[in-house]
Amino acid sequence: MESWSVDQVCNWLRQRNLGELVPKFREEEVSGAALLALNDRMVQQLVKKIGHQAVLMDLINKYQQQKNGLESLTCYCETASPKFPAEELIDQRVLKQKKNMKSLFRRYKTLQWTSSYALPDFPYDVKCILAEKKCPDHSIRIRIIEFLQADMTKYLEGSLYPNGQQYNIVVSALLQAYPFLDEDGNGFLLWKRALKDRFKYVRRPIEDDEQVLRNKCKFGHRRGQTRKSLSAENKHVDIQLQIEEEPIYLDGRVMDVHINWLKQEYMKTQRNWKEVANRMNVTIEIRRKMISDKAPLKEILRLFPFLRCPYQLFREFQLLTHMDIYKKTVEILETYSENILSLYVVRNNPINIMLQENLKLHTEEDILKCQYKSSMHCMSEFCSS
Repeated sequence: MESWSVDQVCNWLRQRNLGELVPKFREEEVSGAALLALNDRMVQQLVKKIGHQAVLMDLINKYQQQKNGLESLTCYCETASPKFPAEELIDQRVLKQKKNMKSLFRRYKTLQWTSSYALPDFPYDVKCILAEKKCPDHSIRIRIIEFLQADMTKYLEGSLYPNGQQYNIVVSALLQAYPFLDEDGNGFLLWKRALKDRFKYVRRPIEDDEQVLRNKCKFGHRRGQTRKSLSAENKHVDIQLQIEEEPIYLDGRVMDVHINWLKQEYMKTQRNWKEVANRMNVTIEIRRKMISDKAPLKEILRLFPFLRCPYQLFREFQLLTHMDIYKKTVEILETYSENILSLYVVRNNPINIMLQENLKLHTEEDILKCQYKSSMHCMSEFCSS
């Protein structure tokens, strides 16, 4: 390794699932000799993620140990494994025996990992919180999970795919050392779920990695299928329905004409609401695209000022969600109106007395209409503010 070039170091990083570090190492021209001379402070400057720092330092330390003759048990198992001839020259019984030997060594490595695992040395502030035997807040929980994930990755020699038994070992060790983290008896499942989510988050930027692709194939993913293509397939039917509902597609110039007309019409006191509804229908595609692209609210309202009007706002909501907001509001008022009035009863309140007298003069249908109009007025006041 001392004589490696920068390209050889980069290839070595890719083989160890550390492909994200290649641009930085290439920029800093880290050769093999420079790699072996890195200390903790240098690694922190080169590598941002804690998990990658732990994996890189562990790989460097293992190489130094092997160089000094202190080979690990894993290397001993690999060198002690029996050598088989080419697979095409041996019969099926020998192939089966070879497969059984591989599973035996894999199980032995797992048991060795289990017996030797110990919790990592948490930072000082995390230790202080745990020493107080108080349930940590959200930020401390995240830091604990980050350190556990980095430590597991180190034990797994850079792999980002622990099995269920290894998750159980780590979470059990955590709860045995700090029993107060087991909240209401559900702490084990919560911490295990959080640790799994952390590994998923770390694996997300390396979707194209060979190991990630192999593991995805086990769960039904096809090679070459990215997250975007998968979501595109799931939304294919929805897109077809949208095309059937809205077959009109406009170029940029025609769209600008409609947007400018809506802006000018919004400034008028007497508005052509029928034409406003038609042009809002025509331009709904661009609004959906802006919403899906998470455009700022101010930008959407600047291009389509009629969304400030309660009617157009409710109509837009109905088009996007396929929910009749007026019908839904009536159902809510019918369900909760009596409870709201009963909770607001105050003895000798003149407003309440006047309201009860007026309610006696109207039928039940009139009461619902009155409540509906008042709710619409409140919602319009809220939207205009």
